[in-house]
Formats: sequence, C-alpha cells, structure tokens
Amino acid sequence: MDSSTPSSTPLSDAPQALPQLPGPKLAPFTPTAHADIEFIEQLGNPAEDMDSFVWKVRINGMAPYYALKMFQFNAALYLESSIGSYLNRPLASPQLWIDYFDPFRCECRAYGRLKEECREDIAVRAHGYLFLTPEQELEVAKRSTPIQPDDAENDDPWGRAEEPLVADRPVHAIVKDLATDNNHFTRDQIDHLWRDLEDFHKLGILVRDVTVSNYIGGKLIDLSRAWTVPHPSLEYIHERYLRQQRRRDPVCLQNCIIDVGIDDGWNLDEVDMKELDACAIGEGENDGYGIDPRRYDWRKWEDHRTLEATEAFLEHEIYAPPPPEDPEAEGDEEE
Repeated sequence: MDSSTPSSTPLSDAPQALPQLPGPKLAPFTPTAHADIEFIEQLGNPAEDMDSFVWKVRINGMAPYYALKMFQFNAALYLESSIGSYLNRPLASPQLWIDYFDPFRCECRAYGRLKEECREDIAVRAHGYLFLTPEQELEVAKRSTPIQPDDAENDDPWGRAEEPLVADRPVHAIVKDLATDNNHFTRDQIDHLWRDLEDFHKLGILVRDVTVSNYIGGKLIDLSRAWTVPHPSLEYIHERYLRQQRRRDPVCLQNCIIDVGIDDGWNLDEVDMKELDACAIGEGENDGYGIDPRRYDWRKWEDHRTLEATEAFLEHEIYAPPPPEDPEAEGDEEE
C-alpha cells in the first residue's frame, strides 16, 4: 500500500469503505455515497460540537428519520501538532495524519470495528457514510448555528482553506440512528455504562471522549476521538501518555456519573462503582486500568495472503524515516 496515496475520497468511481487503511472501515450508505437529503432540524449543541454539524434528516424521501453528522475538515499540521506530538515516530505524510486522527475517519474505524464484531449494541448505531453535494453543503452552512462564532461570516465553514489536501473533496457525513431519549442515562443504566466502555476496550477501541453530552439513552453517540487498533497511537506512543489516555476513559465516565447524579438528586453513596473507581486510580484489573485495547487481535480480519505486506506497512511504511545522525554532534559528545 502506498502511504502517500490520499485515501479520504475513493479514487475510483465506485465508493469504497473508508478509510483505505489496514483495519476496520465504514461502507457508504448508498451505492453512490450520495443521496437526496431533507434537512429537518439541527441537533446537538453547537457550542460543544467543535468539528461537526448534526441534523435530523430524511434520506431519499423515505422513513425512518436519521441523525446525519457532517464533519469539518482538519488540517494535517493541526492533527500532528495537537495529537501526534506524543508519538515516538512521526507519520510519513500529511495524509496519514488525516487518515488516523481526523474525526470522520476515527468514527469510520470505530463503527467499522463494531460492525465486524456484531457489537453495534454498545453505541448508537451508524449505518454508513455519505458525501454532500455543494448545494447540500451550502444549505447546511446557511441554516446551521455556526460551530465557531467566527464561522458566521466564513465563506467556507467546513475548514477546507486550512488543508490543501482536501480542497476539492466533498464534505463527509455519517448516517446514524436518530436517538430520541430525553436522558443522557439513568441510574438503572450505570452498571452497563462501565461494561460497555470495557467492551469498547476489549474490541481494541479507546474512546477518549467520554462526556455527559456524548450519551443519549445510555449509549455513546460520538466516537470522533477514538483510537481503534491497529493505530499508531496504540503502538508507537510514549508509555506514560498511553497510561494517561487509558485512565482518561474511566475517569471521565466516573465524572459523568457524578455530574448526572448530582443534577438528578441521586444518593451517590449508594451507587456501586468499585471497579470503575479502581481503574480511575490505576488500581483496577489487569495492569490497573482495566482491559488493554492493544490486546485485540485485529489480524483475524486481514487477508492472510497480504498479511505480511500489511504488517510491513503498519510497522515501517507509515512512519517517517529517522533523521540522519549528526557526526559533529557525536564528536561533541566524545569531547
């Protein structure tokens, strides 16, 4: 696989599952990845939705209603500097930073894994991706509350100007079930919140964005920060930072339960969170933080005829070569 080939948008006429990388992928919602979309009302909280617009929609004039999450583009340089600075080895190209860290691709990989494993029950279900037409992009931009206040007068609120690689690409969107529950979660659902989160870890997915607003009816609705194995941030990352990231999931869930409990008047002393609390302080099962996503066997889904090439790509080709050694620096050290 050529690591320099842009993989965000299929190069052939027929849309492919995305992203075009080893590991899980999400298929298009329609054969063409386009559809007639009726935008009914904006959902979510624009003040918190930092990289997407979410709308209640009807697709191709048919029931049911769906939630359509439409993603802004992210610059590779931003992804590298904000998230990738913790990698032991930098990636080989700007496109790879997008492929592994862009929110749309993070969701494609995570939902693709849930589909592979028939575990779509632990999150609000995603059905596939769509590309917006220029007319649809314009309608959403005009009718939506801006993601950022400065976007109100922006000719392109989708962020294309920040990244030349996406200048001619359509806006990417994911079609999801429309969650209608009025509660983020209830006290009766607390037990399965932690079990579901550990099931994500068991499936090789580190969620990394566990917040109250990302739950509806006890199910996660947002996986745009998730790392799904095989992933460079679960392989070549400073061990201390990885421990912080693994601890972050239980800590954030713990905080969610406390916040909702206070708002709803629960007696938190009666809420059993022993294993969750233990993992939040690094004293849980396994190595202290619960199930390690890196233990997931992603190779079982790969074609055995190309597995060797896939492993070579993941171990070597996606990373930039190490900088050449400086002979003068070595001489200075000897002195």
